Amino acid sequence: MRITLFDNHDSFTWNLAHDLEREGVHVTVVRAGEWSDDLWAQTDALVLSPGPGLPQEHLQLLGIIDEALGHGVPVLGVCLGMQALAVHFGAALRNLDAPLHGRSTEITWSLKGVETAPLASMWEELGSPTHVGHYHSWVVDEASLPADLHVNARNSQGLPMAFLHGTLPVAGVQFHPESVLTPEGQTLLRGWISAAQRCLAISASNVSLNFS
Repeated sequence: MRITLFDNHDSFTWNLAHDLEREGVHVTVVRAGEWSDDLWAQTDALVLSPGPGLPQEHLQLLGIIDEALGHGVPVLGVCLGMQALAVHFGAALRNLDAPLHGRSTEITWSLKGVETAPLASMWEELGSPTHVGHYHSWVVDEASLPADLHVNARNSQGLPMAFLHGTLPVAGVQFHPESVLTPEGQTLLRGWISAAQRCLAISASNVSLNFS
């Protein structure tokens, strides 16, 4: 499986790349502003990295989401990446009263109502509650989310920490799975890779049936 990691100029990007590679996948890191259309030919799945600032401030970030959906590529957004997915689908962000930088919080999650979401199985091996690490000062405004985006994890303050798209292979996590503050982060990434591979296999099967 070939994963392209879209780097929003963040120091955690290579930690994330190395954790993904530990699962036996091939990872190509492409920095924001350097994406070219020919990269889709070598991209089976896309990861949107963390990064500073807001999604609108990063070159190509929102545009690449639209392209990924057009190509049917599974997408995982991490921190800023999750926020970018939310903005792409029409949601708003809100600034926290105090930033969560280098902090650990406990999240609880549930797949109730999203059991059939294309990437729902990525959560199957995780315990609930579980501790996760944060480096952010903005969060998705849950009230502004469209009906197709379902929050499936929240922290003790009730803030959205993850969501799944109900019909597309799209997921986002507000926390950092690559951080040492997220003990089950590797398990989550393994689950996402497995779920993404399943989505790709189903898509390939459907194409094969259409041409049989």
